[in-house]
Amino acid sequence: MKLERITLENFRQYYGRQRLEFARDSQHNVTVIEGINGAGKTSLFLALNWCLYGTSFENVRVIENVGELVSKEAVSQATVDELVRASVELSFFHNGGRYLVRRTLQGVKQSDGTVKWYDTDEFTVMRTRPDGQAERVSNPIGMMNAILPVNVREYFLFDGEKIDNFAKPESAKQVKQAIYLVLKLEVLARSRRHLEDVATDYRKELKKVSGQRLRGLLDEEERVRKEREKAEKRVEELEQEIASARRKVAEIDQILREKPNAKALQQQRDHIEADLKQRRTELETIISQIRDLATGAYFVLGKLVIERALQILNEKRERGEIPSNIRRQFVQDLLDQMSCICGRPFEANSPEHQHLLTLLNSSMPGSLEDDVLNTYAALQGFEGQREQHSKDLGVAMNRRTQLVDFIQHLEAELDDIRRQLKGSPLEEISALENQRQTFLADIDSDNIDIGTLNGRIEEYTRKLKELEQTITVARKEERKGQLLSVKLDLAQQAADAIGEIYHTFADDMRQRIEGKTKEIFKRLIWKESHFQDVQLGSDFNLEVIDRYGLPARPELSAGERQVLSLSFITAMSRISEEEAPLVMDTPFGRLSAHHRNNITEHLPDLADQLVLFVTDEELHDQARVNLEPRIGAEYRLNFDQRTSCTTIEEVHHG
Repeated sequence: MKLERITLENFRQYYGRQRLEFARDSQHNVTVIEGINGAGKTSLFLALNWCLYGTSFENVRVIENVGELVSKEAVSQATVDELVRASVELSFFHNGGRYLVRRTLQGVKQSDGTVKWYDTDEFTVMRTRPDGQAERVSNPIGMMNAILPVNVREYFLFDGEKIDNFAKPESAKQVKQAIYLVLKLEVLARSRRHLEDVATDYRKELKKVSGQRLRGLLDEEERVRKEREKAEKRVEELEQEIASARRKVAEIDQILREKPNAKALQQQRDHIEADLKQRRTELETIISQIRDLATGAYFVLGKLVIERALQILNEKRERGEIPSNIRRQFVQDLLDQMSCICGRPFEANSPEHQHLLTLLNSSMPGSLEDDVLNTYAALQGFEGQREQHSKDLGVAMNRRTQLVDFIQHLEAELDDIRRQLKGSPLEEISALENQRQTFLADIDSDNIDIGTLNGRIEEYTRKLKELEQTITVARKEERKGQLLSVKLDLAQQAADAIGEIYHTFADDMRQRIEGKTKEIFKRLIWKESHFQDVQLGSDFNLEVIDRYGLPARPELSAGERQVLSLSFITAMSRISEEEAPLVMDTPFGRLSAHHRNNITEHLPDLADQLVLFVTDEELHDQARVNLEPRIGAEYRLNFDQRTSCTTIEEVHHG
């Protein structure tokens, strides 16, 4: 979707008909709408949302108070029994087509000065045909939701005052929901649920027409599936509990960093844990290297065989058999011609003939001789490889021993810090450390539970495969259930396949959004050297890592959280390739000059169309200079205190 024009008629403080056009050129894609607080920026932003989605859409509340949508000036100017009307028209382009959308609210003015509103507003969508004529869309609500779903709109049309929500510690669920909605992953999830329901219905129906043995197998399959689903659900719950516990640990760490009597110990623990993480990563790499060296050193085990083979080949070389003095093909040619190399002919079974036959039998084919020589060279090379392999393996084993010792040393230091904090004479610090250890213990217990449950899930999956094979055999014995069996197979296999696709695609999208968020965050943040990484874990917790390798989100300022959230939102937009504008209401209100300048420099390149509702204080100095070359349309909202109405004035450049 790319916005073209919006027209307001008697909408809130916009009395009469007023219009503005949005910038759409790729090089001048920014529309700036400026006004002081209370001038009508939020009302204009609201008009855009109301036009597309009304007051509510699919149980999603868009606007709370309907009555306040109509201009009070229009109501006061109307006479009794006169029709009062408010409307918002919007034109936009989408996937090569042009659309016209209008939502109208009407009512009749009563004698007491109030307005009796019609029960529902009127929503019309027109599509422009190639010949320029407009045709009415018969299902406007469904079409609008297909273009930009209502549950996705807040990630493209959003309030700048609430933008930092994604960067808050408790926002993992919101981040996950945003990814699933914007990338339409819920379509896969819904498809799987529907197919599972269909398979369940078929299974129930099949039991009715099946024999006793097959019914028993189907009951057992259904029971195992329920047990597996129960285990999978519990794994998800445990993973959420672990994520929550880790956030609590991070919060305690932050509190300890700020306590004078615990600050030094906590900072020491931070550095040790960062070092420990690095050493464990290196240890995993070394163990993998040792494994590769061990499995790739097969020729070390064959040392005696290789040495004996080389001995045999050397003896043949000394006897002149390798390479042979006379090529086999040369001897064969003489025998075929029955003629000596001097040209003298000889007879069959003559001494000359017998001698050539002996030479032929003692020589070897040229290709075989080449293979033997190549094998000899390869066997000789094994000796050097064996020595290098042994050397590399020794170095890796020594490094592994060093790392294990170092990790044990770091663990001992951490344990000492834990004991010091736990034994602190200050009750608050001791209590915090006790809480921290409790959360860590809970994480360990949950991880063990997850391991146990995953083992059960694997066992359930194995058992289901066995049951499916047995059921297949039993079904063949049943005639009545053949068609139902085919349908059940197709539904269940489709559901399982979509489930696998879902998890693979979801994790791939999460990793891609993580990379794009990091890329954009590094461009927008002014303390680029301090923040080294942005991570979006499997628990969908959005985290910033500082130069020390430690989580830095608790330390982020409000402005930095806003930059992180903005980076995440724009990353989703780029990854999803959704054709939608980025509309921001009051985007720079809480940003420092550094952040504002960085964002205004790069944001136009991160959105196909950018619409900014700003105050006169938000866009000035360098931020204004940065945006100036990209502004394609600019408007000023003028509020008249005498009438409490706002007019839209276009600002012309140059």
